[in-house]
Amino acid sequence: MSWGNGATRNWLKTLLVIILWAAALSGIEHPFPHATADYEHQGGTPLSFGEAVTGVLDDQTFRQIYTFNGQANDVIAVRMTRISGDLDPYLLLMNEHGEILALSDDDGTGIDAEIGFKRLPQNARYFVIATRFGQEHGSTSGEYELLLEQVGSSGASENTTLGYGSSVIGRITGEEPLFFYFMRAQRGNVINITMQRTSGNLDPHLDLATADGIVITSNDDDPLAEGTLDAGITNYTILKDGTYLIVATRFGREAGDTQGSYVLSLEQIPPEELGQAPETARLIDYGLALTGTVDEETLTRYYRFEGRRGDVITTTLSTEAGDLDPLLKLADASLTVIKEDDDTGDGSEARIAAFTLPADGMYYLLATSSEKRGGGTSGDFAIKLDGRAGIVGGRALEIAYGATMTGQLDNQTVSEEYVFIGQQGDVVRIAMQRVSSDLDSLVTLYDSDRKQITFDDDGGGSQDAVINDFTLPRDGMYILVASRFDREQGQTSGAYILTLTLVRAAN
Repeated sequence: MSWGNGATRNWLKTLLVIILWAAALSGIEHPFPHATADYEHQGGTPLSFGEAVTGVLDDQTFRQIYTFNGQANDVIAVRMTRISGDLDPYLLLMNEHGEILALSDDDGTGIDAEIGFKRLPQNARYFVIATRFGQEHGSTSGEYELLLEQVGSSGASENTTLGYGSSVIGRITGEEPLFFYFMRAQRGNVINITMQRTSGNLDPHLDLATADGIVITSNDDDPLAEGTLDAGITNYTILKDGTYLIVATRFGREAGDTQGSYVLSLEQIPPEELGQAPETARLIDYGLALTGTVDEETLTRYYRFEGRRGDVITTTLSTEAGDLDPLLKLADASLTVIKEDDDTGDGSEARIAAFTLPADGMYYLLATSSEKRGGGTSGDFAIKLDGRAGIVGGRALEIAYGATMTGQLDNQTVSEEYVFIGQQGDVVRIAMQRVSSDLDSLVTLYDSDRKQITFDDDGGGSQDAVINDFTLPRDGMYILVASRFDREQGQTSGAYILTLTLVRAAN
């Protein structure tokens, strides 16, 4: 689907303001308490829809007050554009009680202020305050243009906040090509939104946007309703608690030419139905424990989380009921398994401990049975994920005694740094083994001041590097650098395995 620049701009303008209603749902704190101190007593200059007015702000007049009459469920847009000077526009929309319904600083082009789409809650008198950033404490000045527009209606019902399991009806026409609905959702909710045509030649289109106006997903043709023009957003996972905007419209939005009635439905997928495939992986966060079941119908349950390079995670999969022999796998965004464990715990628990994530991105946890092929075990389980930022963030990856890390070196990545905490007198072995290509391994040990302590190039033979039985000189953090012979000037490349072993602990 493609649509012109004019339609794009109009849609984005509309979206930017509508979602500010979400802020009103949560209650916006008043950023400038003096703004409402006397506005009701100043009357205000009347504003008319579609008619621009101009004004000047300076140190003598740092704000201008305007008023208009609005109807319940009208969706309006207000834009304040700088014409001259260095004015930094700031807009506020208020009701008769002095409550802020929406505000904007830099939501327009450049430093223009725009309240993109705002639903009016009732028939009433409303106030627009045109001011500058910092109001009386601000330092900018100049001429501006203020434009109030009526861009549509937010639906036939006064209550346009949808709950899970609810459906509403509406009608798209040339005069009303867009309808807006709101929903509250929690992180981890997986939802389906459908828009089904019930009359006319309507070609439905759906948008889902965040509370800050960013369209996060759209759909024109529901993949679960082939052969129809219906729209559907399916299996979408909410990533943040808050209020979201659902836009029911038509193909082409304002520029479209179809019309007709529709039914809009919102539902939440039950948690027990999630995780049967990577596409429906259940969201899990650090510090969270979830439960599930592995059986003949569902051999593997999928979970996903966002991690950052350097994060250190520990995850456990423990049997709660049945004869499940748990197998736990950690995979990257491409579902390549990077770590797995079978029964590290007491026989009914699999555990991946103190693993350092190598990159920012999406990761998957796979909960399954160690004998899932033929005669596999089954049962209920609990899966838990703990994580923390690395001790040096993402600048280096933590490695613990007994741990093994993998990496890849080439002309773009000539070295990788690892850190560990040791005690004076610990005897350690550090091995860097080449596993592919012609990599000529080089491993170097530094103290926390980055003073080189020792290194090895070919101590392990076959271009492998080994530092054997080295006694740490002091307590504290140490830095391991896995690299190649001649480092930046080197020509070899390939994958490696790095292992840190505590040969003997300090007395």
